[in-house]
Amino acid sequence: MGVLTTGFFVSFLGVLGVSAELIAVVQVVRHGQRTPVRFFPTNKYSDRSYWGNLGSGALTNEGKRQHFALGQYTRRRYPNFLPLKYNASSFLAYTTDVERTHMSAQSNVYSLFPATDEQVWHRNVNWQPIPIHPISIDEFWGDSSCANFYKLRTEALNDELSQSINEEYAEVYKYINKYSGLDIRSYYQIHTVFDDFKIQEDVGLPLPDWAKAVYPEPITSIAGWFFEVFSRTIQMKRLIKGRFLNKVVEYFEQMAVDPSSCEKYQFYSGHDSNIASLLNSFGSFRPPYPPNFASTVYIELHFESWQHVVKVFSKDGDNVKQISVNGCTLSCPLSKFKEVLSEILIDKETFDEECSNIKDTSALKKFLLADSNTSRVTTEEIRKTSFLT
Repeated sequence: MGVLTTGFFVSFLGVLGVSAELIAVVQVVRHGQRTPVRFFPTNKYSDRSYWGNLGSGALTNEGKRQHFALGQYTRRRYPNFLPLKYNASSFLAYTTDVERTHMSAQSNVYSLFPATDEQVWHRNVNWQPIPIHPISIDEFWGDSSCANFYKLRTEALNDELSQSINEEYAEVYKYINKYSGLDIRSYYQIHTVFDDFKIQEDVGLPLPDWAKAVYPEPITSIAGWFFEVFSRTIQMKRLIKGRFLNKVVEYFEQMAVDPSSCEKYQFYSGHDSNIASLLNSFGSFRPPYPPNFASTVYIELHFESWQHVVKVFSKDGDNVKQISVNGCTLSCPLSKFKEVLSEILIDKETFDEECSNIKDTSALKKFLLADSNTSRVTTEEIRKTSFLT
């Protein structure tokens, strides 16, 4: 097609009103900066007085500012898509039932939709209450009641890749154990040290001298594998992100048929593991890394070139990039988006069947690995370790 013909064709499409149009957005965020969830035994900053008397895992003022700033970025990103004033028919927000994700969502949504005109209910306040709906961990994260997932994760933590990683960093583990008071045998146990050092560094608390040999590297790289192992296999991706992605696909299919059928922007406030497992499910988490506070993923549905396409963008700090979903083009046709995720997508009934839907977590004990080799990681050890960070 010649240049003049191409130009005429593009102009003709514009006249017909079929130029590129943003139809819907799903945004997933990690909460803002928090206090450490736990401290390694020799950490001298374990007293609450160092953290403004906040409890463990509590959102800091900096965390609130991070999400306020992220909301401002989102507003700039979608200046003609998001309405200037909040209305429930255009925007829907969800959060996990954890204080720091609730508060992060509130900070973010406030910067998106400050009260104006008739929405102002107090002359000295431009804040307005906007509903943040709870979403179950089973639906959004994937493993709180899924006994099979713990079994699969145990297997992943003992597979050849895990053994190779642990062999590579065995001397690092010994060094950290010497000074931290921990007994690290696997990369899944490194998160406490990484998390403590990262947050202390962020707030200006000096790190111990011994940390210089292992932080930021190789601890940061080791911690990346901690997040990768949540969704290493197809089956794990199904159980940890399949229900959520199935919901996204169904939402996009509905919006493709009738853009007025429901809200055009959905917001989910969650955790670093949400971001990591989502990117890993998209085939875009290599090399693995620990997602920063207030990192986010935007999943967009567009109508362009006579078809509906999906575009995905990740933002971690100031780094914003578009990602390819499992090898699909950057503007991935919606039907192809569904196809490349087909092995992962799962509905609630299938999820319950594959998980056995065991709500009594004591039943997990039957999945303990019978192995006399104490270097192996057992399901019970994993069950006792909080991964909700």
